[in-house]
Amino acid sequence: MYKLLLVTDQKEIQALFQNDIDWRAHNCHTPLITASAQEAIEWLNSKAIDAVGYHLPKKEAIPLSRFLRYGRPSLPIFQVTENADMQHMILKETRILLDRLHADFSDDNYDADAMLTLQRDDLIHRLLAGEMQDWSQLKRDLRLVRARVNPEGACVLYEIDMPQGEVYLSEHKHAQERLERALRNNFFGRYVDGIYYAVAVLSPRHIRLVCIPMLSEEEEDPQSFGERADEHVRDGIQQIKEYLDLDMTITESAWLDGLSPLLGANVN
Repeated sequence: MYKLLLVTDQKEIQALFQNDIDWRAHNCHTPLITASAQEAIEWLNSKAIDAVGYHLPKKEAIPLSRFLRYGRPSLPIFQVTENADMQHMILKETRILLDRLHADFSDDNYDADAMLTLQRDDLIHRLLAGEMQDWSQLKRDLRLVRARVNPEGACVLYEIDMPQGEVYLSEHKHAQERLERALRNNFFGRYVDGIYYAVAVLSPRHIRLVCIPMLSEEEEDPQSFGERADEHVRDGIQQIKEYLDLDMTITESAWLDGLSPLLGANVN
C-alpha cells in the first residue's frame, strides 16, 4: 500500500483526509499529516513516502517547494483541496500514476526516475496529439508527474513536415514510437538550458514540437527565449539530417499564450 504525506494548516482539509476517505480503496495507508513545512521535510528525509500533497500559505510553502524541486524531483505531488469529490478524483489519478510507476515490466529494469520520465513523455504526447481536453486536469497531471514546466508561460510551437516519413517509418517495426524516443533522447532532448522541448510524432509526415519555459524564479525575456529555442530546434533538425539522413521542414512556427491552445488541437 502507498504512503502519502499531507502538509496543510487547513483544519477542514485535515479532517477530510482523516475522516472522509476510504484509504484502502485507494490502496493507501492513512496518510501522515502535518501543518509544518519543516516537519514535512524531516519526514521526507526519514520515511519512505510515495507522494506528497501540500496546501500552505505561499510564504510558508516556499521551503517545502524548494526542497521538493531540488531534493525530491521525482516524487509525485498531488493537488490538495477541501472539495471532497474533487479530492477523491485527484487521489484516484494519483493511485493510477503510482500503479504505473511501480508496475512490473519483467525484463525491463526501470527505476522510479525512468518510469516517471515515461509517464511525462506519455502525457506530453497526448497533449500534442490533441487528446487532452481539460485545462485543470492538464495542470494537475503536469504537477503530478513533476514536469517542472510553466503551463501558462508563453511558448513556441513548431509544425514540422518529414517528406520521407512514410517510406522511412514503413521500413521499421514500431518506427513511429522509436523515432519519437530518438528525437527526445538524442536530438531535441527534454530539459535543455531552462527550456522543455516537447515533441510528438503524430503521423509519418507530421511532427509537432513545443518549446515550453520551465518553472523559474526569474522570467526570461521572450525575444531571448524565442531565439534560443529556434536555434536549438534548427540545430536538432540539422543533426537529424546528418545522422538519420532524414529531411525535416518547419512548415509553421508561432507563439502560444501557454499550453491551453493545445487542448484538443487539430493534428492534421
